[in-house]
Amino acid sequence: MIATLQGPQALARAARPAITLFAALAVAASTGGCMQSPRNQAPFTLANPSERHPIKVSHGEALLDLSVSSRSRGLSAAQWDQVYGYLSGYRERGTGGLVIRAPKGSANETAARRAYQDIRQALSQFGISPRDVRLESYYAKYDPAAPLRLSYLEYVAKGPDCPDWSENLARDPQNLPWPNLGCAMQNNLAAMVADPQDLLGPRAETPRPSERRDVVWGKYVNGEMTGSQWASDGTPLSEHANSTNVDTQGD
Repeated sequence: MIATLQGPQALARAARPAITLFAALAVAASTGGCMQSPRNQAPFTLANPSERHPIKVSHGEALLDLSVSSRSRGLSAAQWDQVYGYLSGYRERGTGGLVIRAPKGSANETAARRAYQDIRQALSQFGISPRDVRLESYYAKYDPAAPLRLSYLEYVAKGPDCPDWSENLARDPQNLPWPNLGCAMQNNLAAMVADPQDLLGPRAETPRPSERRDVVWGKYVNGEMTGSQWASDGTPLSEHANSTNVDTQGD
């Protein structure tokens, strides 16, 4: 005999599948919304600060304006120091050629030419080839102190912005990197790097010092002992010497 339920118990039994289905849909919706959160999408999920907050490296113009009086006979002592420092930066960080713009049509045009001759002397002292220097003129509109302008291109590093401090760092159930993680470090790196070009790739290797290698290779070719001189009489230590031989010879 099969018992039948009536009244409130029958209604509860019938409503239970609907409640279970609704709860499952609610959990799925909340999980799906969580997966679509910006915190679960790149670049917020990247743990590497250089990928989360990249440094922008681009070309910038390094300028130097030298005011030239119409009565000057060339560069002053202070301007010589400026030129030396500027050319030193050009040799270290400059990309491409050096451009010098001289005023034309101004009251100090002749004085600017004399200053340019001093700059040519400084270029020769720094070993900068004339082929890398381009001289141009610009109309100065009768300016009595029109500057002599030097410029070159160099790499400039710009750090990322760090505007997003909206996350509560004291509570993070997902244990994900917060939006500004590593951003301040990237800003400091962009401000302190000596040559931003180093951020684009490693520098080329310098030539190897080959003096000692050539000596040892020459001995090897001639069938001579290639070991270092250890003995007091100037004879080379055998290549098959062990630590005991080394200690004995050292004593």
